[in-house]
This record gives sequence, C-alpha cells and structure tokens, in this order.
Amino acid sequence: MVITLVIDTFNVGNNGTTISAMRFAETLIARGHTVRVVACGAPDEPPDGPDMYWVPELVVPIASSFAHRQNTLFAKPVRAVLRTAIEGADVVHIYQPWPLGRAAQRIARELGVPAIAAFHIQPENVTYNIGLGWFPPAAHVVYFLLRLLFYGRFTDIHCPSTFIAAQLRQHGYRARLHVISNGVGSNFRPGPPRVRGAGEPFRILMVGRLSPEKRQDVLIRAARRSRHAADIQLHFAGHGPREKRLRRMGARLPNPARFGYYPQDELIALIRSCDLYVHASDVEIEGMSCMEAFSCGLVPVIADGRRSATSQFALEARNLFRAGDPAALAARIDEWIDDPDGLAAASAAYASFAELYAVERSVKAIERVYARAGHAPEAPTGYAGRTFRLLSSAFYYAVAIPLLFLWTRVILGVRTEGENRLPRTGGALTVCNHVHLLDSALVGIALFPRRPVFTAAPMNLENRWYGGLVKLLGGVAVPRTAAGLPAFFSELELFLAQGRIVHFFPEGELRPYDTGLRDFKRGAFHLAAQARVPVLPLSIRFTPPSGAGRLFRRKPTMVIVIGEPIVPTTTDPRNDRRIRMELARRRMHDVITRAA
Repeated sequence: MVITLVIDTFNVGNNGTTISAMRFAETLIARGHTVRVVACGAPDEPPDGPDMYWVPELVVPIASSFAHRQNTLFAKPVRAVLRTAIEGADVVHIYQPWPLGRAAQRIARELGVPAIAAFHIQPENVTYNIGLGWFPPAAHVVYFLLRLLFYGRFTDIHCPSTFIAAQLRQHGYRARLHVISNGVGSNFRPGPPRVRGAGEPFRILMVGRLSPEKRQDVLIRAARRSRHAADIQLHFAGHGPREKRLRRMGARLPNPARFGYYPQDELIALIRSCDLYVHASDVEIEGMSCMEAFSCGLVPVIADGRRSATSQFALEARNLFRAGDPAALAARIDEWIDDPDGLAAASAAYASFAELYAVERSVKAIERVYARAGHAPEAPTGYAGRTFRLLSSAFYYAVAIPLLFLWTRVILGVRTEGENRLPRTGGALTVCNHVHLLDSALVGIALFPRRPVFTAAPMNLENRWYGGLVKLLGGVAVPRTAAGLPAFFSELELFLAQGRIVHFFPEGELRPYDTGLRDFKRGAFHLAAQARVPVLPLSIRFTPPSGAGRLFRRKPTMVIVIGEPIVPTTTDPRNDRRIRMELARRRMHDVITRAA
C-alpha cells in the first residue's frame, strides 16, 4: 500500500504523537509499504525512512507560542505539497486536527483517496494548560468544537485507548472508532536484573512533559511523606513550562530530585537503572511513557484519574493510587520498597504483559483499518442519539422496571440473593443461564439500579411488535455473520469503558425451565478478557412454590443468585478467557445443582 501520514511535526521525538507516527512509519516500511509523510520542516533536512514532503511553519498569534511551550508547532497547509503527497496514495492517516490536517482531509476527498483521523489531542490537555483544568465544561466545549470542525468529517477514527474512544462516544462522535495502541518499540525491553548496592538509594522515575496535568508535584510531595524519604532518589525525564517550579520543590528533598531530557538510548538506560516508575498524570490518552517503562520491566504505580487511560495497565491494586493524593502514593511506594521479592515478581509479569503492546501488533491492526477505510459504516449497534438515550432511560426506570418488578415479584414470586455482591460502579460483564422468557427482565431487576446493556438475537430487535421495546430496554443485536463481530465487540467494549454492565446469555438459545447448564459460547469471556473487567456470574435456580403461592402457581418459582465477581486472572487474553469461562460455569453449576 501507499500510505500518506499527515502530522505537524516529525523526526523530532519530543511528544507522544510524533513518536507514535515515527514508529508506525518505520514499521509500515519494514512490512513492505510505501510511506509518505507530510510535516513541518526544511527540505534540506535528511529524510529518515519515509518519503518526506516538507511544509513551513504556520505562525498563529498566541496559539503558536502556546504550542512551542508544549514542544510542538503548527504546519502551514501548502496545497501543492499536500496534493503531491496524497495523489496516488491508497489511504491518508491524519494525526492532528490543525490547519494542515483539515486541508489534507479536503484534498483527499477531492482526489477520492480514503482518509482516517487519529485522536491524539485530549481536550483536557488544552484546558489544563490554559488554566481551566478545574472547570470540566471547558473540556466538553473542546470535544464539541473538534467534532464540529474536524472529526465529524471522518468515517474512521483511530483511538489509542478504549478510554478515549468511550469519551468520544459520550461526546457524540458517530464514526467507527478503532482502538489501537500507539505501541512500544522493540528496543524497550528489560536489561540485566538491577541489583541495588549497599547504601544506594531507591530510584523512582517519572517520564513526561513538565506541565500542570502531569502532576510531578504529587510524586515530590509523596517522596517527602514516605517512611523511606531519606533513601529515595527521584528522577524526572522531560522538560516543559513547570520545570523551574518543580526543580525548586525537588531541591528540598533529602536527596534532591534530578531532572533531564534524554535521547532514546539514554532514556532506556535510565529506565533500567531505576527501581519503580510513577505515573501521576491526571490526564492521559494512553500513557506511552508508562508503557515504555514497564516494557523494560520497571513496575509502575499509576494514578487512577477519571480522565486518564493509564490505569488500564494496573495488574494489581498496588499498581494504583488515588489521583492527586501524595499520601496514597507514599503508601504505595513504601509497600513496594518493603517487598523486594514482590517487586521482582511484578517486574517479570510486566515484561511479559508488554508483549501485548508491541508496535508490530499495533501496525498489523492499523493495516486492517487502512484496508477498510472509506467503506460505508455498519448500521449502529444499539447506540443512537442523545434523544433516544434519554427516552430509553426514562422508559426503563419510570415504566419498565416498576411494572416488571410487580409482575415478577408478585405474580411469579421471583426473589434475588447476593445483591451485596453487585459492584456499585465500574464496567462489568454479567452472564446467566437462559431458562425463561422473562430472564432478561429478571437480570435487569437483580442488577437494579445499574442498567445493563443486553445482547440479543437480531430478530428480537427487528420484530414489528416488540422490537422497539427491546431497544428501549437496552438491547443490542448480535451480528448475523462473523464479519460483524469485531465492530460489535468494539462497541460493547466502549460501553464497559463508560462503566456500564454488559449482559450475555452464554448458552445461546433459550430452553425454558432447564435445570441443567449447557456448554458456554466464548464471546462473552473474550470480551471480558479484552476489556479486563470482572465477570459476574448470575444463576437462575428453580424452587417449588411455597406459602400462598401454592394456591395459584403451577410452575416452579425462580431465585436469581448473584455470584462473586471473577476478576481477570492473567494478562494473556486467551488464557484469561478460558480460565474465567470455566470458573463461571463451575460456580453457576454449583448453584443450580445444589438447588436441584
């Protein structure tokens, strides 16, 4: 394929977006593709790998000075250069929504060349750096403007994390969203095991731009609070507008913090020489520096911020701390310092986990997006506009749940056990045996006040009599063919990232009043493994009618039992899928057979 990448800066490894584009270009070339890059620079700069098409800098009053402080700039959209770079290409990949990207999209449309956009500019990065990080509506405005002025023109958008894809869905983006990691280069790998010498300090590293949203100040305060403060040496790799302030803070530590900006080889050496990595950022689309650190075997401690995707890399509770809380971070640091054996084991686990984020895997995934770019999008899978969602929620809580509660509790005599095991927040996947026409209603009432998304056979949504009702209740159609499964699971993963519950009947077909448990299909557990969310097994068991119910009930009554959540068991998706499917089936079988 001939692929044109459009990005304002290239060949300068000073920010995650540029580094991602450089890695993608290098790997695509290695895989036999022709790569053209349109970027800001001078024609006499020696190209490194791809065919370079240079344009000058675009100076925008105020905005350019702000961009320079963030180690980037705006490129001037020279039409002749863009047209030459795009003509004859198979696809155009536009990295940024600035004037160069907008012009590239228009020219690609004129030439009939498919174009996809990448979402690398998190609105919160903008609002934090103009002093509005404390005011969330400001970020909503930026999301809206980016969609209105740029992203609304695309059928396909590349998102580096499920977190940011879920944010786009919440803010009204309707394109196909392709969650593909930026990936980590193969040179980021563990070195020889680090052995601390006698009297050598415990080295903690944080990499990233020295700007307000990255929160290096939290790490400095945490180091001061630590029980091991006298033995800690902090290293900060990066530069930015807050460097002077952070240097003053770091100078007051028992071991003054060290700051520097390192080329890649020196950065890798620094990572390998440290004992722990901290990612304290409040705002992060993915967290490339964290990925690079744990790819070298450095164990991370990550802020659990609501506007950051990086917490997805936490393999256990000790890898997380409460965002913005120096005391919580200090406690985590002390835990790891006090457990050197655990630190060594976690280091090995992270080095293995990093294989999932190799840039080669990401490039293979983006190749599939390139091949489909420009094709008409599939019909939406149960995700309509804001008006429909509001109507659906109102109907669900004000009409459906009260009526179904009366019918199932009073008429059918259904009851629920284990309500205390239901997680109050966060995404989760529930599974249940499929044994009654109203078992979706039973699940919905058992999970109340959480509102699940139900997977359903297409005919249930297409039925002229009750299809609209199924949609209002949160039904999502399972694709008829295997070709539709990737988009289906991708959309469900976004629901999970938004903190929703997604429900499956893994047995597939309904078998009324079946007292056994049939074989499970793997789809639900595949999704849980990919999204790294808990699986909550629900079991419907039958009991003879009792009390006054014996006078008018001829069929057994039902008890829906909520089991203990099954958290991810391993970092390997295939093994996790297999293990959790067997665990869920075993626990559900025990509940059902014990009743029999």
